[in-house]
Amino acid sequence: MAQVRGTILTERDRALLAYVGVARYVSAEHVHRLVVESPNRKLVYRRLAKLCAAGSRPGDGAYLRRLEFRRAEGTAVPVWALAPAGRAIAEESVPYLRPPAQKDVGHQFLEHTLLLNDVLVELAVALRRSPVAPVSELPFRWLCEDDGVLEFEMFHRHTGATAPAVLKPDAILEVTGHQRRLFLEAETGAHSIATANPGSHGAVLNKLQRYAYFFTAMAGAGAATYYARAFPDGLFPVLVFLVHSSERKRRVEKATKDWLGAQGTSSFRVRVLSFDEAAGVLAGFIRDGRAVAAAEQRRNPSARLDGAKARQLREGYNALAEALNTTRRAIAEHNARGGCQVSLPPAPVEALRALKDLIRHDLLGEPHSAQKGASIR
Repeated sequence: MAQVRGTILTERDRALLAYVGVARYVSAEHVHRLVVESPNRKLVYRRLAKLCAAGSRPGDGAYLRRLEFRRAEGTAVPVWALAPAGRAIAEESVPYLRPPAQKDVGHQFLEHTLLLNDVLVELAVALRRSPVAPVSELPFRWLCEDDGVLEFEMFHRHTGATAPAVLKPDAILEVTGHQRRLFLEAETGAHSIATANPGSHGAVLNKLQRYAYFFTAMAGAGAATYYARAFPDGLFPVLVFLVHSSERKRRVEKATKDWLGAQGTSSFRVRVLSFDEAAGVLAGFIRDGRAVAAAEQRRNPSARLDGAKARQLREGYNALAEALNTTRRAIAEHNARGGCQVSLPPAPVEALRALKDLIRHDLLGEPHSAQKGASIR
């Protein structure tokens, strides 16, 4: 077991280090969702600062590294990644952890990665037993992008030549319980879907074509496809495009459906999901093998809100509960000093608890626990 250095690690610290190892980069919001139960954001930054601090003895390294990138409008955004000491801890609980990359990604791809990791965090929160449950117990494996690539050879009809090609998925989601391996590609809308030139494809269809070749083409003179050679476990491949809007989703769905219809393949599947619906749809599939479409979720009154709106509702509830508790404490302190008394009606504890459970379990999909209290943790 790795030696504990400097900061004394709690169970939540160890869980956090494992999540960071899986995600590669996390934001403060990710950390808050994963391991901090209090609505107080200062606790997040305080704990991250301690995990970034080296110990007082020689060789006592920090567990995390703090990086920073700037968005297009100039806003500075801090992110955290594993330091060597943190990686040693993460490897203890995540046996499938990928090797560390030789260097950090650039700021443009870092923002891209954080957007994808929003989906990972929501999946983990929805499907884990508790905030300190081992990451290895999750009913899925999330493999982030690293330095590795998927290599194959591709025949180009317009040139009549075969040339080496590579794929570098943004992430791979393995769901062994349903025999599926999902290759996630996050599309931010910056690239074309298709082109009018019959000799070329847009960026999305070009990526689909390369995946199709990787999934179906035979590797050399052997009897296995490139996919089966790279992944001999027999999991069925699914290509998932994650897009930023419903309109983009509609357009990508149409383009991929038209392309697949012309190919007539059944060796793999393609799904298109918006970022807002992705965690809910994927969590439903991981639970029971059924991916509920967004339209069906809207028709079903018991379906969850999309992740962003559900989180806003939770944050609003937490703020309301904290304000109510603060007000009641102030009035109680005032009454204790004597003088004019202010009467207080009983706190609506049961109503608040029911609302908390509705948001936390029915909308956000978090597992039930024995904890009680007005604030959503």
